[in-house]
Amino acid sequence: MTPAASPAAANPYAPPASAPARGHKQCDSCGADILSKAEICPKCGVRQHSHVSKAVLLLVTFFFGGLGVHKFYLGKWWQGALYLVFFWTAIPALVALVEFIVYCFTSEERLNEKYSAHGVAALVVVIVAVFFGVAMIGILAAVAIPAYQDYTLRARSAGAIISVQPWRTAVAEYYAEHRKLPNGVADLPRDLVPQDPADKYGTPSLGANGVITLTFQPGAGRMAGKTIVFRPQAAEGERLLWDCAGGTLEPKYRPASCRAPR
Repeated sequence: MTPAASPAAANPYAPPASAPARGHKQCDSCGADILSKAEICPKCGVRQHSHVSKAVLLLVTFFFGGLGVHKFYLGKWWQGALYLVFFWTAIPALVALVEFIVYCFTSEERLNEKYSAHGVAALVVVIVAVFFGVAMIGILAAVAIPAYQDYTLRARSAGAIISVQPWRTAVAEYYAEHRKLPNGVADLPRDLVPQDPADKYGTPSLGANGVITLTFQPGAGRMAGKTIVFRPQAAEGERLLWDCAGGTLEPKYRPASCRAPR
């Protein structure tokens, strides 16, 4: 009679009878004795579970949860990417706060049952990449936002300057008829006075010698209270030439034709 096979012989992947030696551990799948640093069991080929540190998880969730770093730590790459894409909405930060509270009241054993860590080195790379990306966004914003604000103010300045054109036309017609410049609105015939003289960003006013002063209103932002002065100069025939380099408005907000030559 053939002797019955022992349990160990019948199942070559049975867990060892004694505890693993120092520097070794049991395979999560077959129970074989393998090196503690082994990521894949050499006998059954199953990838091993990586221990989740509750302390590390709480730290990255609290400080970097809004950027999804804790999801990268747990190997939830797509979730981490979504956190990173929408971090500017602050919604990921609120979700991460809730997750932080849940992690606080979950034991480390339970966390290791549900999740597997994906290496501190990968975590460091993700954090560095996130900070680099945020820094680049900050640099671009520091350059782009002031440039956009200046562009907006120049557009408002150009719109306000357009409102001066009817006054320039009225002064030119008065000069062509009387061969002199008006000293105010009272000198102009009623039909020459512009009916809608103001713009929401600037208000023109007619002064002595046909000088038109455009004063910017509070709606013009940082240009409010600043002025552009339009001075008429007689040219050949009945034409007038206009010099708009005067006033208190900074050159960068003026059109090129209204900047003083350097």
